[in-house]
Order: sequence, then C-alpha cells, then structure tokens
Amino acid sequence: MAIDLKSEWSAADVSALLASVEDDRSWRLEVLADGTAKLNDLSAVPDAAYEESLHCFFEIWEQGTDFVGPGAACDKSLCKKIEKLLRENYPALKGARTLSAL
Repeated sequence: MAIDLKSEWSAADVSALLASVEDDRSWRLEVLADGTAKLNDLSAVPDAAYEESLHCFFEIWEQGTDFVGPGAACDKSLCKKIEKLLRENYPALKGARTLSAL
C-alpha cells in the first residue's frame, strides 16, 4: 500500500497505510521522489544510494512499538500527526531529509 501525495488523500489513507503492515519488524515511512509515501520494511538496511534517491524519510519505528499495524491505524491522533507531517514536507521539505515524526 502507498499514498500518492500528488492526489487527494487524508488521514484515512494514512490509517490504511499503517494497517497494511504488521508490527512484526522495523518499518520506516518514506516519501519517494515521485511523491509516493510508503512503509519500507527495514529487515534489509537500504544502501546510501537508495536513501539519496528519496525525497525524505522518517525515523525507524522499531518492532513492537505499535506505530504500525491495526493498533496504530485506529489511533486517530497518530494518523492526523503523520498526515500533517507529510503535508508539511511534500512537495517542499520543511526541514532536513530525515524527519522525526513522533
């Protein structure tokens, strides 16, 4: 699952994105250069070239922290906060390419 930040989207889409994965490994919210927001499974660490190709990315959400999965998807406050951060940082970055989400 991914969110196209160039189209209309909402906190409900963020909720669906969070619900699309399980909290059984570490994940990172990334925004690709084309405006696609997605969760990246960090079972394999991306190389520097991959990270340079990204528009931005958020800190790693470690396994078991409940920032992804069904629990996170039901947390309206979390989804709204992520929505706000994505809107603030795409298409123009508000800060650094590595963002602290929460």
